Amino acid sequence: MRAPTIRRVHRRTSTILASTVTGLVGFAALTACDTGDGKQLAPYDPADYPSQTVPPTIDEFDVDGAGVLDSDLAVDPDGGLDGDPDRAGAPDGAIESFDLAVPWLDGGDIDVRHTCDGLDVAPALSWGAVPAGTVEIALALVDDSAVNEGQPFVHWVIGGLDPAEIALVEGDVPPGALQALNFFGDVGYGGPCPPPGDEAHLYRLTAYALNQQLELADGDLATEFLDVIATLAIASTDVTGFYRR
Repeated sequence: MRAPTIRRVHRRTSTILASTVTGLVGFAALTACDTGDGKQLAPYDPADYPSQTVPPTIDEFDVDGAGVLDSDLAVDPDGGLDGDPDRAGAPDGAIESFDLAVPWLDGGDIDVRHTCDGLDVAPALSWGAVPAGTVEIALALVDDSAVNEGQPFVHWVIGGLDPAEIALVEGDVPPGALQALNFFGDVGYGGPCPPPGDEAHLYRLTAYALNQQLELADGDLATEFLDVIATLAIASTDVTGFYRR
């Protein structure tokens, strides 16, 4: 069994700029995914997704409201980050950052058990160093190799996770958790399932620390979940993996 991968990013304490794109045009050309057992996953209807929001990334967080990004922050002589009072003067190694651990290496191959060719089950995972003020955790799995109008294909969005629980058992949906309608047209997890013969697709699993409850319902559109997540996230961390058929 591979050692869990930990991906770390720094906490954000300021306003998040949600990047919104409109229309889901041309994605209807995607064919149903052959699972290899004679069944096909139904393609989603673009009419069901009237708008969508690109999941926030590290570069879309506005640190001070004036367009200064984390990548623009300078390291001060005391070991903190200029512009980040929570880190100023902190000794090296004293500040932990929000992180996510999954069963595959970051940028490595995703185990077939988590795909449409295997058990199609959500992976076990855990998170740590949750930022202060986090009310709940949300997770999203998208296919960065299948993007239309800036929106990657959404395989899974789940919210309402207790940040104090720190982990999710494989395939488990805890009480109180909410799952979106994914782009396969199913509520819940839909594993990687690229067209046979394609180059390996890149999948991104992101954990978001939210400062409020989502206040959505099971089965709401994945794009609606991502819209709300983009406005409530105070930090995010992600791990990537590849899969081909």
